Amino acid sequence: MNAFVINQYGPPTVLKVTKVSTPLIGPKEILIHIAASGLNPLDYKIRRGDLKSIIRFSFPKVIGTDVAGTVVGIGSQVTDLQPNDEVYAMLPVPKFGGFGEYVAVDAKYVAKKSTNLSFEEAAAIPAAGLTAWQALRKKANINPQSRVLINGASGGVGTFAIQIAKAAGAQVTGVCSAQNIPLVKDLGATEVIDYKNQDFTRIPHQYDVVFDAVGNRSFSECKPILAKKGTYVTTAVSPKVMLQSVLSSIGGKTCKIIMVKPDKEDLYQLAQFAEADMIKPIIQKIYNATEKNMVEAHQQLESGHTVGKLVMKMNFQDADD
Repeated sequence: MNAFVINQYGPPTVLKVTKVSTPLIGPKEILIHIAASGLNPLDYKIRRGDLKSIIRFSFPKVIGTDVAGTVVGIGSQVTDLQPNDEVYAMLPVPKFGGFGEYVAVDAKYVAKKSTNLSFEEAAAIPAAGLTAWQALRKKANINPQSRVLINGASGGVGTFAIQIAKAAGAQVTGVCSAQNIPLVKDLGATEVIDYKNQDFTRIPHQYDVVFDAVGNRSFSECKPILAKKGTYVTTAVSPKVMLQSVLSSIGGKTCKIIMVKPDKEDLYQLAQFAEADMIKPIIQKIYNATEKNMVEAHQQLESGHTVGKLVMKMNFQDADD
């Protein structure tokens, strides 16, 4: 099969289209013919070697976390999926394998996609959608009375977070750049703050939940806008943040870290939300599977200014620029 393979850490140009063996499946696994893969900041961090001290694997390696496609093979112990099922998944770390034509994955990570979404739309959901879902529904326990502020509201995680918070009945404030204010309002934010003109940590309001979906504002910075028993959730992981998380668990305002995990049941929840039109993926661009396009997509991710998600069709035989 064709796949984007890295043989070393480095810039986007280390991703090369290469012929590799189609993976074999074990008794608990399924084989997915990948129609589309979603791209995430994790992908370029893995490619650059930013996380090599904690995520270890050997070269050559097919990376990529988010996939949507069709089941073409099932293991002997798989009972809830069948060939021709249209599915999506967040692949576990460090197995990955999303940037290729096929992937073998444990069925416990795979859910049927929403029927009203294309493969490209479904591929945009897993990591970002799960991050937003697990942060707001599991870490922050939002409810209809919650006042929620989302920093990074126009990004991949943020666009899902707004919709998930709105679906829960919460009052949502988004933080983004001026050009993305219309989008963020359309997704469900009742108030939007342009971070270039106003520091949201200094506004005279308080929130039950502050979700820092880009991980660039600290717990201490956000404390003044947290309600008495408010929750700060961040995607940033560092020894300092981990210590704050432990210390704040005693009571009062709390600091929590979201480290997204593949979860079949959460994916089914997201699929139900999509089926009910309560969430929709925001996709900035869909690419065909060429080396040039993969380089461009990784460069765009690294810019930090992607609106929603980037998706790549795994259509190597049809790919063009």
